[in-house]
Amino acid sequence: MHWSQPHTWSEIMRYDLTGDVVDANAAPADWVLSAHGEGLEWTTAEAHAEREKALLDRFFEDSWRVFPRPYDPLHAAAAVAEVDQLTVRDRIDELDLAPDDAAHLSALLSTLSGEVAEKGSYTALLRWWALVGHGYDSLWLALASYKLKHGMTSLLDAILTDGGAEVRLSAPVQGLTSGDSGVEVTLATGEVISAGAAVVATPAGVWPYLEFSPELSSERLDAARAGLQSPRGSKGVVLLKGETRRIYVNSRPGDPLALLWTSHHRSPDEQVALFYCGPAMHDPDDPEEIGAAIRALLPDVEVLEVHSGSWGGDDEFTRGGWPILWPGQLSRLAPHQTLSRPEGRIAFASGEIASFWSSFIDGAIESGIRAGRDVREILGRTS
Repeated sequence: MHWSQPHTWSEIMRYDLTGDVVDANAAPADWVLSAHGEGLEWTTAEAHAEREKALLDRFFEDSWRVFPRPYDPLHAAAAVAEVDQLTVRDRIDELDLAPDDAAHLSALLSTLSGEVAEKGSYTALLRWWALVGHGYDSLWLALASYKLKHGMTSLLDAILTDGGAEVRLSAPVQGLTSGDSGVEVTLATGEVISAGAAVVATPAGVWPYLEFSPELSSERLDAARAGLQSPRGSKGVVLLKGETRRIYVNSRPGDPLALLWTSHHRSPDEQVALFYCGPAMHDPDDPEEIGAAIRALLPDVEVLEVHSGSWGGDDEFTRGGWPILWPGQLSRLAPHQTLSRPEGRIAFASGEIASFWSSFIDGAIESGIRAGRDVREILGRTS
């Protein structure tokens, strides 16, 4: 989280949690392992940052023209349409980079977009760059530098306590029926809950798996089936022994482990590190496979513990990873406009349909604010 994410920061301010904002890592990395030549090579963090900044400045140099007002992603609709079909690979190829520079960008940006460079969307990542103010340092400050001391659960708990809502866990929803006078929500147990309106706040990939009556619009269902999320997201934490340096690893395209970096040291030669799996990781929930991928990159390191989590198409509550649009979807679907509209007495809230930080918690909160306005309007029509 970061104060450049306005909806998240507003809630942090509301619940007096600014004092809980801490650095995400004990200290920045001082050595980086990244693509050089046909393999990987260690460089100082300063040299890596200088190289990566120059590459990303070129990759994203169109951001002011395409997204001059990033809170309104189609403000420059013609400019968006010009580049919206480009994949990450298409854009890298346009730059005519040295092979190791192209490999570095491909690996890094594939991880951020949640898909290989040949499929990931250029404009999805261009929006991130514009949202942070069109700059390298501000990008990493917003994406990876700060967290809440007690986790995002502390913010969630504050919101729930303030709102006073009843929360039911282990109560999956089977379907929703929207009529002239209200909505009926049917749980998997068969219990039916009646209300004046409802908000569906699941990831978009879940929409086709819920039973709606009347059926959702074909536009919404087609978009959800095509995908508005990364196909899979996986990350975790490991305990490593034998590495005294603070490190950052950005592997080559196709490596099972995409990113790994030092969180903090427990002792001079024992450290806690965070990681993201790449698309080539067969089972991101398998500690043995993750350990093998780490040892392939860091052969002198002993992997003591592995804890990971993953979200994908077979997860009934997510049906994919984090929200991210695919090439052509922003200009063709305008999901922040078309898919954010209520259907009958059912409103929708999800990061995929946010105007601003659509891939982040901030986008989820933004869409929730809009859904709240929609519900108020729906209830006002029958009050």
